[in-house]
Amino acid sequence: MSIGRIGEYFDERAGGWDAQSEAAGGKHLAIARLAGVHEGARVLDIGCGTGIMERAYLELGASRILALDLSQGMIEHARAKFADVARAQLEFACADVLQLDTNERFDIVVAYNAYPHILDREALVERVSDLLVPEGRFLVAHGMGRKALDAHHAHVPANVSRELLPAREEATCWESRFDIDEVADTPFVYFFGGAKRRTSD
Repeated sequence: MSIGRIGEYFDERAGGWDAQSEAAGGKHLAIARLAGVHEGARVLDIGCGTGIMERAYLELGASRILALDLSQGMIEHARAKFADVARAQLEFACADVLQLDTNERFDIVVAYNAYPHILDREALVERVSDLLVPEGRFLVAHGMGRKALDAHHAHVPANVSRELLPAREEATCWESRFDIDEVADTPFVYFFGGAKRRTSD
């Protein structure tokens, strides 16, 4: 079952999503590299949609990928595309990361083309920190610039999406838990990320 208004909104679009979206390719491999995905990495993908990033994670040798989305329709399409990959390596789940019930910890957390739909940013920061191993990394990224993205979302309801702030401003709420070391806000790409800060004993 899909989760909330956001899940329902994307359920309505899941059937035609791949036909009107960018195809998986070199851009996604570059984003996965930027996130730090490497051989043996354990990756949490927040807002995976129909699985746009998963091929890149697999190509880079991720040993475990948990891909979450609020839309059951999106998850069903993603599962169908990756039916040949063992669930132990790649698992899709209709779940809210803020409510995720797991003892699993990850090396890398990525939110690609999903961040405007996560409305409680402060709660997300805390949850991502909790789900990462010590010094694990996160990346928020979009495959287009902020202005183009905001225009793309102009007619999306306010309870489904919100406008992005400039990347450095969006990153400030993450600085309570992370050392931000990657930021870009250009007409062509938007991202910020960093490493979980060490806690003093």
